[in-house]
Amino acid sequence: MKTTGIVLAGGKSTRFGEDKALYLFKNKPLVLHALDILRPFCDELMISTNSPESYQDFGVKTVMDIYTGSGPLGGIHAALSISQGSHAAFISCDTPFIPSDIYPFLLENMADHQAIMPAHGEYVETMCAIYQKSSLPFIEKAIVGKKYKILEALKAINVRYINIENETFFRPEIFHNINYKTDL
Repeated sequence: MKTTGIVLAGGKSTRFGEDKALYLFKNKPLVLHALDILRPFCDELMISTNSPESYQDFGVKTVMDIYTGSGPLGGIHAALSISQGSHAAFISCDTPFIPSDIYPFLLENMADHQAIMPAHGEYVETMCAIYQKSSLPFIEKAIVGKKYKILEALKAINVRYINIENETFFRPEIFHNINYKTDL
């Protein structure tokens, strides 16, 4: 099974005040933390962004939204559309605390589902997920229908929401995303 790793870095970073994907955290850009999380188990890496020129020095493909203004779902769609793998692992650029071992766990538990994402308590982590390429037409249909919320779009596909609260890698703070510089 070939897996493509995709970092979602297409947001406007309005609350952050500058492009947070390029902001240094522990001496390297947040986007590089995300790439390093995906690197151990992915055959291909890419960054979904609306400013590809900012990422040309990272040595990975970049992809721009096909449907602009559709939020993270547009980034998922664009990346899946050019992905070489049968599966695509997604991570948001602003979640540097996600452990690498969560993705092999998700792949192992995916079975015949078209997507899998971790859940804990009442939370579903939609930006830390794996999708099969077969989910692409359903995601495109949602975008064309102006259904940009990920959970809404996923109603059309076979998704597994897997509880991770008892896994050794789980701590609630692993999904903390960086919205403000004070979050670092």
